[in-house]
Amino acid sequence: MSEKPRKVSKNDLRNSQFGGAFVNVESADANQIGSEIHNYNNVILNQQADLTPQEYRNRQALLTKVKNFWVKGVLEKSLYNQVEFGLEERPDAIANPWSMILDTGDNSPQPLPSGTKIIEIFDEIGAGSLLILGEPGAGKTTTLLELTRDLIARAEQNTNLLIPVVFNLSSWVNKRQKIEYWLAEELNIKYDVPKKIAQVLITQQKLLPLLDGLDEVNKEYRDNCIVALNQFKTNYGVELVVCSRIKDYEALSNRLKFQSAVYIKELTLKQVNCYLKSFGKKLRSLRKLIAEDKALQELAQSPLMLNIMTLTYQGVAVEDLPKTEVIEERKKQLFDDYIEKMFNRIARWKGIQIYSKAKTKYWLSWLAQNMLRESQTVFLIEQIQPILLKKKSHRFLYKFGLMSFLGLVCGLILVLFFPRKIPFFFASSFISGMIPGLLPAIENSLLRALASGLVFALMMYNLSNLVDLYYNYFPDDNFNILLSFTAKKSFSLIGGLIFGLLVTQVKQDIEVTHDLKWSYGKAYFNIFKSTLIGMLFGVFFAFTDLGNILRFYMTMPMYLLEPSKESLVQFTLLFGITFAIIAAFFGGIEKISKVDATTKPNQGIRKSVVTAIFTGVLGFLGGWIAAQWFPIAIGVRMSSSFFSFPLILGIACSLVGGLINAEGSGIVCIQHFFLRFILYCNNKIPWNYARFLDYAAERIFLQKVGGGYIFIHRMLMEHFAQMTDK
Repeated sequence: MSEKPRKVSKNDLRNSQFGGAFVNVESADANQIGSEIHNYNNVILNQQADLTPQEYRNRQALLTKVKNFWVKGVLEKSLYNQVEFGLEERPDAIANPWSMILDTGDNSPQPLPSGTKIIEIFDEIGAGSLLILGEPGAGKTTTLLELTRDLIARAEQNTNLLIPVVFNLSSWVNKRQKIEYWLAEELNIKYDVPKKIAQVLITQQKLLPLLDGLDEVNKEYRDNCIVALNQFKTNYGVELVVCSRIKDYEALSNRLKFQSAVYIKELTLKQVNCYLKSFGKKLRSLRKLIAEDKALQELAQSPLMLNIMTLTYQGVAVEDLPKTEVIEERKKQLFDDYIEKMFNRIARWKGIQIYSKAKTKYWLSWLAQNMLRESQTVFLIEQIQPILLKKKSHRFLYKFGLMSFLGLVCGLILVLFFPRKIPFFFASSFISGMIPGLLPAIENSLLRALASGLVFALMMYNLSNLVDLYYNYFPDDNFNILLSFTAKKSFSLIGGLIFGLLVTQVKQDIEVTHDLKWSYGKAYFNIFKSTLIGMLFGVFFAFTDLGNILRFYMTMPMYLLEPSKESLVQFTLLFGITFAIIAAFFGGIEKISKVDATTKPNQGIRKSVVTAIFTGVLGFLGGWIAAQWFPIAIGVRMSSSFFSFPLILGIACSLVGGLINAEGSGIVCIQHFFLRFILYCNNKIPWNYARFLDYAAERIFLQKVGGGYIFIHRMLMEHFAQMTDK
C-alpha cells in the first residue's frame, strides 16, 4: 500500500487521450499535455453567442486603452527599441504539475535560437501560462509589452480571443486579496472600467492578464502572492503571463505552476559593441572606455543601462567620463549624469513651463518615496490619498478643515431660511463643525456620522443658549420665539442630521465617481423608500415646535398649535410627498456600464465635479417643485415672504444633493482639494500637478500611461527615492 508511484514515460502515453485531444507523445512534453486540455476547453468557451453591440464597444474600448497606455505610451517610446534580447528556456523555474509522475527530461537552461520572439514562445505552449525572468534592466517589461502588442493585434480581429490587459502586481500587496478581486479593482481604478463589467470580464474568463513586477511585491508577501496566483489559475484555468527579476524569484520557497518559463539573457560584449558602433563617432569615447573598464562592461550588459549611457554620454570626451571600479557608485553616477543631461534637453513643445532642477528633483524624490512605500507602479493624480500626509499636524489640518467646511455648509442652509441671523448661524455652524474634527477616527461610516451629528447638535444647542443671553438685551420677538427652548433643540437636531448626512460620505480613502445614467427601476424603488422616510420625518415635525416654526415662516404672524391628529396627517403627508418629489429627481441615478476609450490625467476628479454639478441642478429642481406643495399640505395661506421659499428650498437641496449624491461626488472633490492644498502648502507638489508631471515625462524621467504616470524604470525610481530632501 505504501509503494512509491512509478513515473510514467512518454511511451506509456502513446495514443492516450486527454480532454478529447490526442497528444503526439514523440514530440510533446508534460507542458503540452496541460495545454491540450486547456485548448479543448477553449473550443467550448469560444462557441458562445455573438457579443451585443454594447459588449463589443466595451471590448474594443478596453483594447484601445491597453494599446494606447502600454504599446503607444510606453513600448513605442521605450529606451530598448534597438536592442535585441537573447532568450533561453528555464524549465527549472516552474513547478511542473506532471513532474511527479512523468519523466520530463532535462531541466537545465536551454538557449533559444537567435531572433526568437516572445509571441512564438507563447504560441508554442498553447493556451497556457508563461513566466518571464531577467536581471534588473534586462527588458522584462519591454518583452511583456511586445507580447501585449502582438496579442492586441490578434484580439482586434477576432472577438473570440481573450483581451490582453497589463497589470502591475506591486499594488496587490495593499490588500492581499484574491487575485480575481484584485484584478477587478485594478480594472476599475487604472482602466476606468465599471466594477460590474470588470467582474463579468473576470468570472467569464474574457481577460488574459499580463502581470508585471512580481519582484515589486514586498518581500515578505511574495510567497503569498505566488500561492494566490496558483490558486487563481487553478480556479479559473486562465492564461497568465508574469514577469519577475530572477534573483528575487529564485529566493522564494514557492514556484508558479506554469507551463513554461523564459530568461532574458544579458547582452554580450559583442552585442554592446555593435550597438554602440551604430551611433558612429558620437559614442566613440564611450566605446573605448567600455573596452577598458570592467565595471562599465558589467553595467553595459544591461539594456537599460546601455541605453542610458547612449543618451547621457553622446559627444563626451574620454577624460570627462566618470571612472570608478565600484559598480554601485558607477550606477549612481550614471543616473545622476542622466538626470543632468535630461534637464538640458531642448523642449519638444513650445510654451512648456520649465521648473527648476532643485524643485523637480525634490518633487520627484517625494513622489518616488511614496510610490515605493505604497507599492505603486502607476501614479494617478485622482488616487492621491490622505495617507500621504505623514505628519500628525497635517492629518489634523486635513480632517479639521474638512469638517469645518461641512459645518459652514450646514450654516449656509440655515442662513437661507433665516437670512437676518447670518453671523449666528455661520459662526455656530463653523464652530460646531470644528469639534467633530477633533474626534478620533471611526472606521464605520454610520457610527462616524452619528457621533459627528450628535456632537454638532449639542454644540449648536449650547451656542444658541449663549446667543439667548445676548439677545435678552436686544428684544426681538420673532427671534426669541425661534430660539425658544424646544425650538432650539429642534433646530440643533436638524443641523445635526444634515451634518451627519454629509459626514456619511466622508470616506477614509478618496474614491472618485464615474459616468452616470438614469434608471427608472431604481427611481421607483427610491421614491417608495423616500416616501416612507419623509412620512417619519413628518411625524417628527408634527410633535415638535418645528411644525409651528414652519407655519410661522410661511404665514406671519405666528400662531401656535398643540400637536393633534390633524397636524400629524398634515405633516406626514407634506414630508412624504416632498421626499418623494425630491427622490424622483435623485433616485434614478446610477453608474453607466460602459468602458470609455480615453483617459486623461485627473479624469476621475473632473468627472466627480461634473457629477456634483449635475446632481446639484437636479436637487434645485426637486426642492423648488416640492416647495410648491407646502402651503397646500399644511392648509395655510402664504405670506408674501413665502414666495422666496421655493428658491430657498431649491438651493438647500442643491447644496446637499451636490455633495452627497452619486456616492458623495461633491465631497470627494472637496476632500481632493483639501488634500492637494495641504500638500501644496508644504511644498510636496506644485499646484498644477498634471503640468509638472507632463514636464517630467518630457524630460524622460516619467512616461505617461493613459491618465497615469510611471518612472521610465524602477531603478530610476529607486534612485530618485534615495535622494536626500533639500
